[in-house]
Amino acid sequence: MIRILLSLLGAIALTYTATQASAADKKAPKDAGTYGKITAVDKEAKTITVAGKVIAVDDTTVITDSGKPAKLTELKVGADATVATFKLGDKLIATSIKTGTVAAVPPSATKKKK
Repeated sequence: MIRILLSLLGAIALTYTATQASAADKKAPKDAGTYGKITAVDKEAKTITVAGKVIAVDDTTVITDSGKPAKLTELKVGADATVATFKLGDKLIATSIKTGTVAAVPPSATKKKK
């Protein structure tokens, strides 16, 4: 009985911790994103530079090239990129990086006018 109770309490604590982490992520300040040419790719530091901004890339960053999944190692200097980011402290972190034909139009140009 005590084992079941301890297991249940552990599960509740784990769920609470995961919920708190998700809430913190959603409260992170959003950035307007960045569009421009990739001027640097640092595979060891896991960063790219676009429009003069150094942007961190992590394991959750979704990278696509012409709509197909890609990896940081496949990004090329000189390619157009649209990068969705958020700020964590002083660091910009990429949530998605789009290159190729999908990145050819800046995000603001695709919004419909009212």
